[in-house]
Amino acid sequence: MILITRPKSEAEELQKQLEKKNIHCLIEPLTHHKFIDRKIKFNEKNIYICASQRCVESLVRLKNNYNINLVVIGKKVEKLLRQNSFKNILYVALDSKQLIKWMKKNNNYLSCYIYLSGNIINNEFINDLKKFQISYKRKIIYQTILKKSFHRNTIKNLKQNKISSIVFFSKTSAYVFFKLLKKYKIFFVVKNLSFFVLSSRIAKVCKSHKIKHDVIKISPKPNQSSIISLILDLK
Repeated sequence: MILITRPKSEAEELQKQLEKKNIHCLIEPLTHHKFIDRKIKFNEKNIYICASQRCVESLVRLKNNYNINLVVIGKKVEKLLRQNSFKNILYVALDSKQLIKWMKKNNNYLSCYIYLSGNIINNEFINDLKKFQISYKRKIIYQTILKKSFHRNTIKNLKQNKISSIVFFSKTSAYVFFKLLKKYKIFFVVKNLSFFVLSSRIAKVCKSHKIKHDVIKISPKPNQSSIISLILDLK
């Protein structure tokens, strides 16, 4: 059985895809999100950075902003933006490193970027913006709430070794998972687990908890279809 740690709607979508392939899943969302009601004066001269599905959902709630210029991380985020009538998408990056490369180009370097984010950010991305002296401002438009407990069923299945693998799509989910293992004094279960992670950044969180390298499987590309293929190849 695979434990999916994504927020509920995304977890259910992933579960549906995996169970079509006869892979049984258990859902335990380790984060959820709260949208922040705030007024933002959008300026068509700025370029807005949108890096998550939650950012898109927040933008839709804010309204009257469909003509803003956007740079995007992830094909799925781009798809959601277009579905919600955002058309001025200047660039779609695979990940934050690729976006930084685009922003460093001469014709993009002098632009003023607005990073639309949650309260928890990609520190590596922020450090790169500062390192390359790219002008930006950050506006928080949603809040990520961390789970404080496991469901009883999750604890039972972990203790009984019925869960063989964990899927992490974010560093935050990995952080919460290991924190809760310690809270419930069941960290010993990790010796029977493998970990499917979306990126090397998430893998580092696992390694920081002394998880062996050979049980950490990193998705070749940072998207859901790639991690599903990885799971299928190794099951």
